[in-house]
Amino acid sequence: MGAVTSLLFSMRNTDKCVQGGETTRGVVAAEQVVSAADSIAGSSSSIFSTLTEGTASALECADGAVSTIFEKIGKSDVLDNIVETTGANTKIGAIAQKSINPLLCVAAGVRVLNDDDQYAALIEETSAMTTMFATESVMKYLRSATTGTSQATTGMAGKVAEVMESSSTIKNLTEKASNWYTKLGTSSNGSAKQTIARIGIDILFVAGSICAYNLGKKLGELISGRNKEET
Repeated sequence: MGAVTSLLFSMRNTDKCVQGGETTRGVVAAEQVVSAADSIAGSSSSIFSTLTEGTASALECADGAVSTIFEKIGKSDVLDNIVETTGANTKIGAIAQKSINPLLCVAAGVRVLNDDDQYAALIEETSAMTTMFATESVMKYLRSATTGTSQATTGMAGKVAEVMESSSTIKNLTEKASNWYTKLGTSSNGSAKQTIARIGIDILFVAGSICAYNLGKKLGELISGRNKEET
């Protein structure tokens, strides 16, 4: 996940924590800050050059602690697998990325438990989260195909990637997008232009995720019948 994406999501979840009292969202926000730091540490862009060295040093210390914990419980291979499947630059970044979605599901579960109509809330949250995760998986594939970044090979994202790669139409579209991004990099000030392009893609990713959640929530309300109560 891109640094801008992670920071924007962190800001949104921080607001949900402070304004909405969703404690779990605060934990998610912290994980997303770590994910953003991981992206910055692995960036070769000159725009992030002043942040990269310090960020990498901080994450290196955290990596040592994480490695020690997994070694003590005899799960070093599990940690290596998490790093590989997430495509993170650091071990702590991989752990952060891996824990974000489960924590979001926990937050959704808490909302269901706190709702007066838990049955309706369960339908609505399930619809909202499923729509959001499915849409994010599609967007992750399109982003990785365009920018040449790593794409998760497990879970929903991996299955979506397999389906989309089987479509010749989608392949042609992603190849055109990739060619555009590559040409952008070979132009004058190409590195800066590609960074700006990635930031734009990250912003679109966040907007798409939020819209997908809201759309799924509305669909859930339609199924649960609570939309009729509002009218």
